[in-house]
Amino acid sequence: MEHVQRMGDDQAGFSVTFDATTATVRVRAWGFMSPEVAGAFGILVRDSCRISPKRSALVMDMTEIKPMRDEGQGSFRILMDALPSLHMSSTTVLVTSQLVKLQLLRIANQSAAKGYLRFA
Repeated sequence: MEHVQRMGDDQAGFSVTFDATTATVRVRAWGFMSPEVAGAFGILVRDSCRISPKRSALVMDMTEIKPMRDEGQGSFRILMDALPSLHMSSTTVLVTSQLVKLQLLRIANQSAAKGYLRFA
């Protein structure tokens, strides 16, 4: 059974899905998010991970996201700071843009999540 939450529209936003069959929280982000949508990202993903069973995997598909403004970076940091306490079995971030990868890696390395992420 899957539970899906989505914010934004077809141009920019994100979705969070929990797949109980594979015990995986799947996040997909796309476009250049508005401050409101970007600000909700980290909180909604964090809260979705908190209610998932312990040792679930977190997979974030960031292949279609544009570089993040301050609101998006701050929101990603909220998630990164909470990551160690979420007890995920693994956290994988899928990226294609080197700029986005550098942004996310910098935020992760300056947070409590340093060493918790794997980029693919």
